Amino acid sequence: MRPLDTQVFHRLTRLYVIALTTVAVLSMSGQLLIQLFLNELLDDAHVVNIAGRQRMLSQKLSKTAVLLCRPEVFQADAEYYSQDIIDITNLWSKSHYGLKNGSLTAEKTISVKNSPKIDSMFQRLDPIFGVMYSNARLISQTIQAPSKNKNEVLQKALNHILINERTYLKMMNDIVFEYDLEAQSRVDRTKRIELILFILLFTVLLLEGVLIFRPIANYIRVVIRKLTDSESQLQQINETLVKTNDSLVQTRKELVAATEEKYKFQLAEEKVRSSSLLEGQEVERKRLARELHDGIGQMLTGLRLHSEHLKSFSFSSEKQNRSFEDLQILIGETIEATRMVSFNLAPAVLSDFGIAPAVRILTEQVSKIAGLPIEFSGSKLNRLPEKIEIGLYRITQEAIHNAVKYAEASKIKVQLSAKNGFVTLEIADNGKGFDPSKIKLSAEKRLGGSGIKNMQTRTELLNGKFKIESRAGKGTKLIVELPLD
Repeated sequence: MRPLDTQVFHRLTRLYVIALTTVAVLSMSGQLLIQLFLNELLDDAHVVNIAGRQRMLSQKLSKTAVLLCRPEVFQADAEYYSQDIIDITNLWSKSHYGLKNGSLTAEKTISVKNSPKIDSMFQRLDPIFGVMYSNARLISQTIQAPSKNKNEVLQKALNHILINERTYLKMMNDIVFEYDLEAQSRVDRTKRIELILFILLFTVLLLEGVLIFRPIANYIRVVIRKLTDSESQLQQINETLVKTNDSLVQTRKELVAATEEKYKFQLAEEKVRSSSLLEGQEVERKRLARELHDGIGQMLTGLRLHSEHLKSFSFSSEKQNRSFEDLQILIGETIEATRMVSFNLAPAVLSDFGIAPAVRILTEQVSKIAGLPIEFSGSKLNRLPEKIEIGLYRITQEAIHNAVKYAEASKIKVQLSAKNGFVTLEIADNGKGFDPSKIKLSAEKRLGGSGIKNMQTRTELLNGKFKIESRAGKGTKLIVELPLD
């Protein structure tokens, strides 16, 4: 019996070792293959992310180019934008050629697996990229060097960038989609290999159960005890994983809260900057109005008095007499124009008598100049805080200007009212109207979109509500509601 037992024992041991070795080889091979594929998939994720970032960089490049080509508006930030466009261009170019040539260098070197289709797409993209890149470099070089035709060169380069931007975005979007598609195919391949390894491993385990574990039934207790121990360890690991997961969830919530707090802080900071800018504009307008009134206005008044004094003298010819009369008319028109400019910059009636008289005079002047009826109601309105009066007056100015210049209105109605702690401004016209959802497009076509943005900004700075009701051919109605607190 002993030799037989020994023989059976050795045979079973040999089979058991073969089975374990097979399982170990399959497991290690599977792990190595999976790790290899996971590393490739990690590189794919980086590649898709960088390719997607190329679209954002192209848009940021276009925006910075537009800002640099408007020095009269963004003079204070010109140096920042000049350096910004250089940094953007360098990163954009480095990423482009890295993707194209199959090797990206960041914290580590990332291998880019470009299929023939992607190579072909990059070949079609190269001319578009070259035009945008060369013109971006031209803008960064031209903006820092004096040149007689500097504005012409900048505008021409900007046009090239803007013309090619949409095509670039579409083609780059196709490349990102193709990268993602190919990465997904590699994920599917990994899943298939994992499934094959699982089937092989399951088959080996099944054979072990049939050929090995059944003959050694007397070892079941030991196996069960080991399984129980393993289950206990698994439970401990599971509890640890649950705690870790809870910790990750809490960390994520804290990160979201911190991000929201940062965003709110940025909004508040932007609001303070806008408020300071508008206050600075009002101070400068008052200074210019005072200089026009006290300087040029006084000189023109003196000139009129001297011309009146010359009336007592007789002229030698009728031609000289007509020239003198034309001169007096020109002096009068110049004085009136100077008063109008001074009033538009900082109307004294606004600070002396309040918003209602100032708006009434504004509507009368615009009605007289534009030759169209403007109806105003709200003369009995009491004095309001200075910031609210200034904001309402500037919004009214901008809205009437848009109605006259862009809406081609033949009638405008302005209404001011105060009720329940709120002051409401309503401006309606019977002009051609527009689609409010297309305000950004209108701004690009110079249809007053920038003015609407200015009015909205002033309203937000005063914690108010801004609303536009308009349809094509049905006129436009603007409603601004501000709290009096």
